[in-house]
Amino acid sequence: MPEGSPRGPNIRDLESLRIDRPAAAVPRRRLLPAIAIVVAIAAAGAAGYLAYVHTLGRPPEVRTAITSVRSADQPGVVLTGSGYVVTQHKYIIIGTKILGQIVEEPIEEGQHVHKGDLLARIDDRDYQAQLRQAIADRDLALANVKLKQAQAARLRTLFRDQVASQDQLDVAENALAVAEADLKRAQGAIDYARFNVSQCKIVSPIDGIVLQKYRELGDTINYGGEVQAGGGATDIVQLADTTDMRTEVDINESDIAKVTMGQPVAVIPDAYPDKSFAAFVAKIYPEADRQKGTVKVEVKLRDPDLSIIRPEMSAKVTFLAGDARPQAAPLVTVPKKAIVSDGAGKAVWVLRDNVAYRVAITTGRELQDGIEIRSGLEGGEQVILEPPANLQNGSRVTAAGS
Repeated sequence: MPEGSPRGPNIRDLESLRIDRPAAAVPRRRLLPAIAIVVAIAAAGAAGYLAYVHTLGRPPEVRTAITSVRSADQPGVVLTGSGYVVTQHKYIIIGTKILGQIVEEPIEEGQHVHKGDLLARIDDRDYQAQLRQAIADRDLALANVKLKQAQAARLRTLFRDQVASQDQLDVAENALAVAEADLKRAQGAIDYARFNVSQCKIVSPIDGIVLQKYRELGDTINYGGEVQAGGGATDIVQLADTTDMRTEVDINESDIAKVTMGQPVAVIPDAYPDKSFAAFVAKIYPEADRQKGTVKVEVKLRDPDLSIIRPEMSAKVTFLAGDARPQAAPLVTVPKKAIVSDGAGKAVWVLRDNVAYRVAITTGRELQDGIEIRSGLEGGEQVILEPPANLQNGSRVTAAGS
């Protein structure tokens, strides 16, 4: 349009009148959170990347165990249990049948005694006096018997000569019978008095160990006296028979079939874990404990060390295979968790230089410490426990903890 036209001003004039505004500045406070988020994402990504780089190509970890090997003439472990040391006759309480004061007692708890050793002595003066009186009564009765015998003999002569009557002879013979009965009664009194005197000396009837003393020197034994817990009115001492030391153990009913009479056993006292004593099964109780579901078994120690073995000590009892015989090859065992079974048979995975190899095996007996391996292994191999299902022959693996 020509300049100065009545239709309006020129466009250039209008552009010259426009006012340009500067762009609004972004607040600084809004930029800080965004920057922090970006930094965190970057750090996480870097950590993940480092972990990926660290584990990239690392073989999976597996748990392993070493196969054990021992001489075949050593019996294998069939069963283990815990029990307590006892004796064949359990415990014997020694006492007396008479009353009196203890004047000698040369024993202490824990002391070993032999058969015939003195345990205690009771004051026997009154019993000795009773014995002397009984002997005197016997002598009197014997003199009376001799008198009656002479009288009866004379009357028999007079009766044959028809001087004495039958009635007189009967009276004489009856008097003799009464005198002889008195003599027997006097002799019985002597025997009883001597028994009382013998009871004043209490000796050990067995070879054993003193477990507990119920009396002390100077105590008076009477039916109303006080005694220690477990003792009777006339009890003096409790003994344990050391000639037949045993260990008593409860076996689960499900395992009792593994125990047989005469089976070899190893007994290890808890107080002396480095000491092992040979034993054998001497008694299997005929009745099971219904509440505990166990059967009690006693094993007899062949040669117990009495300086170590004490009644009521706790011990570990290991039942050994009774049919163990020397063989040419050693006995190899592996943990049960190392054995796998599939269509190809039984096998184990052996680890050599971090490479897994499948080895076919032939198993034997199931022992307490593992499964017997009759072929396939020589002992000392590192086997994989619970091998992964997708494990392939020749796969690289890493033993846990290595």
